[in-house]
Amino acid sequence: MSELKEQIEKLCLRIFESAGSELLDLKITGPAHDIFIQVIADKPSGGISIGDCVILNRLLKDAIENEGILEPQNFSLELSSPGLDRPLVSFKDFKRVKGQEIHFWLNESLEGKKELQGVLTQVQESAVTIEVLKGRQIVLPLSIIIKGMLVV
Repeated sequence: MSELKEQIEKLCLRIFESAGSELLDLKITGPAHDIFIQVIADKPSGGISIGDCVILNRLLKDAIENEGILEPQNFSLELSSPGLDRPLVSFKDFKRVKGQEIHFWLNESLEGKKELQGVLTQVQESAVTIEVLKGRQIVLPLSIIIKGMLVV
């Protein structure tokens, strides 16, 4: 199954790059005669539309069939956006939502708290900075962030 995943991942990367999108997650499950491919895509700045997902789904499905990776009757493909409730965990995730209010869960206490909320003002490779009440800045090392969620 790992060879199949590598082939489909390469297709995704090629197709998505040319469409100005990016692959966030790829899961492949099921037996050889009934494979389920689940793909999550987004735009680098966030905000992929349903229309974008429909186009990417068609392009990817056609490429899988045309390159002889799988027969049409042997797989189903689901391509979706990450949704608003997608947890933020990586540098790329935080970079995409800079300037927005985020709720953070931490694996260790910072200033006596394991949860913090504020506007994401800076994103660096190893830490993010949030602005909390009255303009006070707090630096959160990425290593202590379990996840962040957009506050909507």
